[in-house]
Amino acid sequence: MKYSSIIMLAVLFWTACSSPVANTPVSIIPAPAKMEVLNGSFTLNPSTKLVLKDEGNFSNEVEFLQITLEHALGSQISEEGNGSELELIFDSQIQPAGAYQLDVSSDKVALKAGDPTGMFYAIETLRQLLPADLEGDQTSTEIFIPTVKIEDQPTLGWRGMHLDVSRHFFSIEYLHRYVDLLALYKMNKFHLHLTDDQGWRIEIKNYPELTEKSAWRTFNNQDSVCMEKAVEDPRFNFEQKHLREVDGQTQYGGFYTQEELRELVAYAQSRHIEIIPEIDMPGHMMAAIQVYPELACTNSAGWGKVFSTPLCPGKEGVYTFVENVLTEVMDIFPSKYVHIGADEVEKSTWENSQECKNLMAAEGIEDVEELQTYFVERVTDFLKSKGKEVIVWDDALNSGIDSTLHVMYWRSWAAAVPEKIAANGNPMILVPGNPLYFSRLDAKMYPIYHMPLYGPKFPVEKANLIQGMQAALWSETVPSETLADAIIFPKMLALAERAWSTPEVHDWESFKVRLQTHLKRLDALGVKYSYEVTKELIPFMNVDTEKEQIGIMLDSELSNPEIHYTLDGSVPTMESPKYEDEFFVQGSALVTAAVFEDGKALEPFMTRQVDYHKAIGKAVTYHKPWNGAYPAGDAGTMTDGLRGGDAHHDGKWQGFTNDLDVTIDMGEEQEVNSFSATFMQLSGPGILMPGAVEVSLSLDGENFHQVLSIENDIPKEKKELLFKEFAGSLAGEKARFIHVKAINSQRAFIFTDEIVIN
Repeated sequence: MKYSSIIMLAVLFWTACSSPVANTPVSIIPAPAKMEVLNGSFTLNPSTKLVLKDEGNFSNEVEFLQITLEHALGSQISEEGNGSELELIFDSQIQPAGAYQLDVSSDKVALKAGDPTGMFYAIETLRQLLPADLEGDQTSTEIFIPTVKIEDQPTLGWRGMHLDVSRHFFSIEYLHRYVDLLALYKMNKFHLHLTDDQGWRIEIKNYPELTEKSAWRTFNNQDSVCMEKAVEDPRFNFEQKHLREVDGQTQYGGFYTQEELRELVAYAQSRHIEIIPEIDMPGHMMAAIQVYPELACTNSAGWGKVFSTPLCPGKEGVYTFVENVLTEVMDIFPSKYVHIGADEVEKSTWENSQECKNLMAAEGIEDVEELQTYFVERVTDFLKSKGKEVIVWDDALNSGIDSTLHVMYWRSWAAAVPEKIAANGNPMILVPGNPLYFSRLDAKMYPIYHMPLYGPKFPVEKANLIQGMQAALWSETVPSETLADAIIFPKMLALAERAWSTPEVHDWESFKVRLQTHLKRLDALGVKYSYEVTKELIPFMNVDTEKEQIGIMLDSELSNPEIHYTLDGSVPTMESPKYEDEFFVQGSALVTAAVFEDGKALEPFMTRQVDYHKAIGKAVTYHKPWNGAYPAGDAGTMTDGLRGGDAHHDGKWQGFTNDLDVTIDMGEEQEVNSFSATFMQLSGPGILMPGAVEVSLSLDGENFHQVLSIENDIPKEKKELLFKEFAGSLAGEKARFIHVKAINSQRAFIFTDEIVIN
């Protein structure tokens, strides 16, 4: 039986039952690899006997179990107890690391693992079988736990969360709580971004001014954005504990002492979480350069065209500074990894620096890109000499890096980045900005839960290079812990299940049901999550070339919503067809669908043009290339029958920075009656309409004559998201080859998703 079926039946059974177990639905996130739900329950109370068969391996985990039980029961349990038994068993046969078994019967709870991490995860799973309200101030001297058999193990080795404490600062207490929440959902990496242009957050005893001065700032432009948003949403207000007055000026900031960080590291280790420190370099170093200006080539802090002035790789004193800082960082953080960033480096000051020119001449370095490689290699060699492994962001690859460095893939808009990392042989951690940069309150969980490990062009034989995945919270406009909670949760739970659970038990419908119990758990834990479930529908299309039809499936973040749809673009009503399963369109239709509650259609409506047309599956020759960052389905995009939505990066829209210039081979001479292609405009990121679209026909592929020229009538000044269908008659002419040219007269991005020929 599938896991989702077991879970849903378990929830229904326990919530319908009149026993005290009714308060304890089986609702585990992330989903275990194997689980069997049985009839009955185990009664946990203060007289429950603790039985240790751990061979001395689980002392830390026993302590955590007692803390957990005392919080729920109001007391710990004893090895002298005279009631039913709770056993912790060491079993070296349970592999791999982190694997565990949990067997709850009516008279015994047995937790088995072959290592401390596995036992810890077993305890966290047991914790999730306890009533959610016991996470708060309530206790109960009698807790009924449903009987289950579970075998479980992690799928990915790197299951992480990131937190930027530089742009805005978070208290050490918040970081401890963050660790607790990561552990509850079996996350095992905490990437702590400690320094950036906007603030230095870690005490460095060799350089006290880094925290005496550079941990504090007057309000900047990012703070101004927060102030504007705070007018309508108080979560954007600054926390008073991070403000101080100096000489009549309000300053924002804070930092962690080394002792505070050591205590955090020890706490995280007890929760089986590794904290990876990031000291971003050579760019993103303004906070350091402001107090030690000699670290820059210009001897001053400032900005280049896009990014801040970096450290100067031509100055030997820079390496002394870097090594001294990293030595203290390594003394605090025992992690095997140190993250040095190496992203978004403004190199213009290097080009004009005599020190850099001298170094380049001495080392045979040809350009500033190679100079960055020199810097990264020199810092890497130092860290390796101390037994560390180095992590960088993926833009470091542009300058060339050693294959031993771990690379965090984040630029989801850049062309073929994972493939380039794999070609270079680097281990990689997936942190794609879309969908794993948690920066918006309204971001959806669906793409997180369904995120593939790699795309169709990734070399499968190199899949072993993928270490795992993590999400990132960048805090430029996140000034409060309450807002951070709201952005991270419950999205992190979707990531946790995606990273931990096997693909066989990934089940979106089951996850949405289980999430409801976990929202109650988060409530009891005081997490200020944001979960306003969008009514937006997510369409999927399946092109069937044999039956010449397109299947449409609809999904959402709602659990079992009632959906009605129409095929003519009209607003659905209760009398419109009810969506039960995949339905099919032959020819053309404007599908409009909506979620219904209490007989009313709820916005936003989903509208998608669907066309099974003559050119589907036909070969397309590109005379000019698409932009590598927006390939969609590559050469098949224009005739695959798959239409895009409202986002240009949804994998259906193909982007061009030159003209779109293609020829479709219809395979044989035939009558063609109409042409259409829809283009998108969103001027913010520079997406504009083509100046005109021209269509020409040919019988032989050599001699073409133009039959259509459709001018654009949408001004570039319009800021909102717009779509325009460029369409016209082909008058029933005979043709085999159709040449389409969309003229990029505004020198912007142009995006289209399909060329429709009928």
